[in-house]
Amino acid sequence: MVDVISLIVGFVVGIIAVSIAIELSWKKEETVETCKIAKKWSLSEMRNPLIVAEKLKMDVPSGSKVVVRVDTAFSKGAKQNPDVNGNFALGNDRALIFSGEIREGQLAFRTVDERIMRNLRTSFNQFLEGKEEEGATAKIKGKETVTVRGIVKAVVPYRENYLIRLSYDKGIIGILVDEKMEVEGKRIEVEGKMVGDERPFIKAYHLELLE
Repeated sequence: MVDVISLIVGFVVGIIAVSIAIELSWKKEETVETCKIAKKWSLSEMRNPLIVAEKLKMDVPSGSKVVVRVDTAFSKGAKQNPDVNGNFALGNDRALIFSGEIREGQLAFRTVDERIMRNLRTSFNQFLEGKEEEGATAKIKGKETVTVRGIVKAVVPYRENYLIRLSYDKGIIGILVDEKMEVEGKRIEVEGKMVGDERPFIKAYHLELLE
């Protein structure tokens, strides 16, 4: 009888010891990080990159598929979709999710989480297949929002405002601003809305000196 009791007690103690050992081993196991802040990143680290950008302000690797909300000097050949919301680059095995417009030095998060990457791929395909503004790749006229870069040729009075004559890759265009600016001969980037019919120009709501 004593031997049976000893056997049962030993069996129970053994189960408890094994359970404790397993629990301790789980606690020691390191958690695998699938998403972290990318202190240094490059779009070239992506294989077959798919890029979505509200505004793209840097060069992308050759062969990238790109969808943007507004055109910039870096988005030539990209699909334009005014419904784009978010900024990310998706590769075969990782993704970069940006805190704002895609540009050098922008804060980004790098992830290898498969669920997140599947959701990003779905979003890219939806934006790629979505609507495109009429005439977006043909001409500037007709766009609700446009971004252009060029050299300022002159700043002249225009009614109660001022008009910047900007030379860019498609010719000369007027930029309407509220006050006179000392930017003649300088390179600028302008974001604004196309207005006017016979002689359209850009009503600027953001202007940035590039040099």
